[in-house]
This record gives sequence, structure tokens and C-alpha cells, in this order.
Amino acid sequence: MIFSITPNPALDLGGLVNDIKPNEKSYVFNETRSPGGNSINASRILVRLQIPVSLSGFLGGSTGDEINSMLKKENLNTQFIEIKNTSRVNVTVSNERNHNQTRLSFPGPTIANVEKKKLFHLFEQKKNISFLMLGGSLPQGFTANDIKGLIKIADKKNIKSIIDCPGSILSDVINSKPFLIKPNLEEFQELTNSHVKTIGSVIQKAKPFLNHVPYICISSVEGGTLLVGRKNIYFGRIPKLKIRSTVGAGDSMVGAMVSRFYKGDFDEANILKWGLSASAATLSEPGMGLGHKSEILQLYKKVQVTLIN
Repeated sequence: MIFSITPNPALDLGGLVNDIKPNEKSYVFNETRSPGGNSINASRILVRLQIPVSLSGFLGGSTGDEINSMLKKENLNTQFIEIKNTSRVNVTVSNERNHNQTRLSFPGPTIANVEKKKLFHLFEQKKNISFLMLGGSLPQGFTANDIKGLIKIADKKNIKSIIDCPGSILSDVINSKPFLIKPNLEEFQELTNSHVKTIGSVIQKAKPFLNHVPYICISSVEGGTLLVGRKNIYFGRIPKLKIRSTVGAGDSMVGAMVSRFYKGDFDEANILKWGLSASAATLSEPGMGLGHKSEILQLYKKVQVTLIN
């Protein structure tokens, strides 16, 4: 199966407001509560695509209990490390009139060395794992060096690593040779210490990294997404649809792409089409919702990708 690590999970609290005005109270309605974190969301997509996945990371306090309970209700296999500190809560409030979102992301708990060692031990003992998927921000006490340590363990076990973390973290771990990284354009600019924006300039900056990483997926480039592989480079956009929320769209893309790798599909065009389809399905869901398999399959028929020579 796939082993998924979210170092800094969150309880995502969402809702709608009529308007947000500075220094005035805004009343929130249609409250939603859902588990959050890059690899958690990607794993939720994997399960909807009938791909076996086991989730881990760090959870603590009543917030951690709630996150774990919600994941189990979605039939996800969880093996989180229990920590002393309490897991974080993130807030997303959507303006009902124009669908603009205010998103507040908190730093999260501090991870103790003994808690970190438990995660490493769990991963070392895991069997029948083909992919490690790790994503999201890092809590205090858990660093890029720890990600490199997990990738090293994965390499010894012949496990391919998928890393979806902020650009500053990617720049530290890319020499550890993960299998795929998925920065958005802003994160890619941070990774490359550049201001590239166009498809051509992004590709030129991405190519040197192919010595370390077989696949680099960069979203938000000229309104679409690039998948830069060692054999081919493809660019695609989602079909026209009504965007109701942006939460989890990138994570959904990662989950769907990993599902293709798991199936033994290494065709860059097909991998990107699945990723864009899942992203579009999530974008069309209101609030904190993620796309469903039926939506992904319908959108797959509409997604067009182009080979870049």
C-alpha cells in the first residue's frame, strides 16, 4: 500500500459569512469541520479511488482525537503517533457573495524527539509499502533533515517518495532524490530563487532538477499545470467550471497522480490528466469538500493536455 505522512495535521474549520469588515464581528453560518493537511487530503482522494493507504503523522489532544475519528469514518487506516501537545485548528471563511476565501493557517504543536523517533520506528517496521507520500507544513521540532531521514529509509526499502512541501523545505530535500515533488508556482520560485512565470522559463529552471527527481509537477503556471518528466513534458488546464473553493485542490491533484503510479501507469499525459481531473472535482465542491470518484471520471473526459517539445 501507500504510506502517507502528514507531520502537521489540522482540524479544518470552515463556514460562510455575508461579508467581512475590519474591526467588526462577522457571523459565520454553515459551519463545517474536516480533517486537513496536504497528505491527509491526498490520502482521502486515494481511498475514493480505491487505492490502499495507511496514514500517519502526529496527533494530540481532543483536536487530534476529532481528526482521527473523522478519518476513520471515511474508512481510512490510521496509525498516527500520539503527542503531548494539541493538534492545530485552521480556519477558512468564504464570502457568500463572491466566494472569496479568508484562510488562516496556524503553526501547530511542537514535536518532541521521543515522538519523532516513534514515527521513524513505525515506518522502518512497515512492510509491503510501494510509495511514501509526505506533505504539508512542518511543526516545530520536525525539520527538513527529518524528511531526508525518512526518504533515506524509503530508499533502503525500495520505496518511492512523493514530497509536497513548501519551497524552502523542497530546496533542502531535493538532493535526497524523491520520486516526485509538486510545488505551485510561488513555491517553485522559492525553490529556484527566481521570478519565472512563463511555461518556457519554468521548464528551463525545472530541467536541472531532473538529475535528482524523475517527476516535477508545477501548478499555477499560466493558468494551468506543468508535469516535467525525464521523458516528456506536458501542460494542461482544467475545463471551465464554477469554482466554489480552492481548499484541497492541489492535494487532490497529488492523490490522483499517485494513484496512477500505484497502478503502474507512468505515462506523463495520463498522470497529469488524472491530477487535473481530481483538482477540478475538488474546486467544484463548496467549503472544505473534496472531489468524488464519479466527478473525477466525468472531468477526466474533458481535460486536455499538450505535449511540450
